[in-house]
Amino acid sequence: MDEKDIEIFRSLIKTGNVTKSSEKLYTTQSSLTKRIQKMEEELGCQLFIRTKKGVLPTPAAEKILPDFNHIQETLDRIRNFTQSAEGTIAGSLRLGVSVNYARYRLPTVLKHYMEKYPAVDVDVRTDQSTNLYRKLSNNELNIAIVRGEFRWDEGAYLLSEEPVCLVVSRENAHTPLSELPSIQRHSDPSFEESARLWRAEHHIEKSHSSLHINDISTCLAMVKSGIGWAILPEICLDGFDGVRTPLVLQDGTRITRKTYVLYKHDYYELPQVKLFIDEIRQDAARHPASMKS
Repeated sequence: MDEKDIEIFRSLIKTGNVTKSSEKLYTTQSSLTKRIQKMEEELGCQLFIRTKKGVLPTPAAEKILPDFNHIQETLDRIRNFTQSAEGTIAGSLRLGVSVNYARYRLPTVLKHYMEKYPAVDVDVRTDQSTNLYRKLSNNELNIAIVRGEFRWDEGAYLLSEEPVCLVVSRENAHTPLSELPSIQRHSDPSFEESARLWRAEHHIEKSHSSLHINDISTCLAMVKSGIGWAILPEICLDGFDGVRTPLVLQDGTRITRKTYVLYKHDYYELPQVKLFIDEIRQDAARHPASMKS
């Protein structure tokens, strides 16, 4: 059993499909299947069950997955340290990014970073912040850029804090909110609780109808079309020509949305990780309007 076998095993767990894994790893389906069969012979157990839709990991496969992940992480760390010792910034960077940051800030950051360090293999995974937090905790990521508050005892950097705004189209600017549908999006509990508290204070806990959407761009498009109103973070409002009003509670507290960079101290020792965090800081400095004062 070698590193290629571990890569195939982890890929099959992730994709659940022999064809997708063989394409991703630039190998044939027959070669991939033979290597899995050889692994099963060496380990003395079945690792995958074939179904009409793909393959499913057996309990044995699920049990050994954390060990294989640890082996791969150790090999990556050794390889990264070796490359950095030779003066080359290379290796892999496993980056988890919240959907909003990935859409509105990440392209610029990645462009600058990859121009400076072209030998680094960057793997970007976008997801909801709660999922990214879990993946970082399980060592599936080197860095997680998350929105909202999380309990984290290792490396953390407050990247930005922007206002959360009430947004309506210009045609609805003077219409009472209670007469318009509220366009709500699914978010983390802290954001939803802040929005609920603001609505309660302004006696608009319930509109005459509501629309639930899980994508922030679609939510904003609905507002632009005049369907109703929404509560959205400022990061997604570039180019919005409607009316935006930062939310403030009755005690004067501004409702804001924070973005954090989270990482583990061990991974920060890797040059490509440290340099990417530096690049994020520089980008934040180039956009002071969204930074916490």
